[in-house]
Amino acid sequence: MPSFRVVAFLASLFCTLPAAAQDSASPWTFKLTPYGWFIFMSGQQTVHGRTVTVDTNTVQMFSDSQSLIPFMGTFEARWNDRIGLFVDVLYANLTAGAGGTRGFNPVPGVSGSIAASTSLDYETLTIQFGAAYEVVKVGPTGTGGIGQTAFDFIMGGRYWLQKADLTLDLAGTIGVNVGDLPLSADRSKAFARSGSVQWVDPVLGFRVRHRLAEGQDLALEADFGGFGMGSRISAQAVGTYAYQFGRTGSVGWSVVLGYRALYVDYSRGAGSDLFRMNVLQHGPLLGVSARF
Repeated sequence: MPSFRVVAFLASLFCTLPAAAQDSASPWTFKLTPYGWFIFMSGQQTVHGRTVTVDTNTVQMFSDSQSLIPFMGTFEARWNDRIGLFVDVLYANLTAGAGGTRGFNPVPGVSGSIAASTSLDYETLTIQFGAAYEVVKVGPTGTGGIGQTAFDFIMGGRYWLQKADLTLDLAGTIGVNVGDLPLSADRSKAFARSGSVQWVDPVLGFRVRHRLAEGQDLALEADFGGFGMGSRISAQAVGTYAYQFGRTGSVGWSVVLGYRALYVDYSRGAGSDLFRMNVLQHGPLLGVSARF
């Protein structure tokens, strides 16, 4: 299961960090941040040429999704606060659906209805990896970094693994008011399964880091990827505020609040073999960060 492998991967990172942090003279610092992302989705998903429009809201996600709060974790190692290596993992298993019923009465004594519903079962694993380089830092000196703003250049990749199942459910009923003559209902279902679809997008971006006060940090990040080499285009924007609420030995603990948006437009195949994902995912995030 993708979710088990993701959890095992981050757990192994967490277990190895304390040993690396024991050398206080080391130029390396490490930050591990597991957090939940409350996702809203909009766009279109096509599987084997069949397309469904996705437009979720909080109520639908509570009632339909197997995983309302997808798992997300990020790990970053920085050298002298100038060069960073990072990995960002997101796993989600979501369900979205829509439906409606239309009645008809063509002639007196004859009535009926047709109901249709569609659902999308959507499983995704996204892993972003890369390096960050501090291009410039501006602001007052001699303040322990308070009031300073740093600008990072980011280069890396974003790996996507997608599975999507579309279901179309039709039901019709007809009633004839002629004595006790019964007519039965007709019912059918149609399925389209994508299987595993995976690709890698090259990614370029930037990050702005600002120290508001001791233990309070703002970060804004934006990146663009794909460029026709993986997806046609993918883009991400993230804004976070971190507040350090305590320390345990050499580990600083912070609560992280923020908002994230991730867009992708990817397609392969044509006709009845067409798979396309043209989806925007966005929503608030909440997590806890450990800095070594």
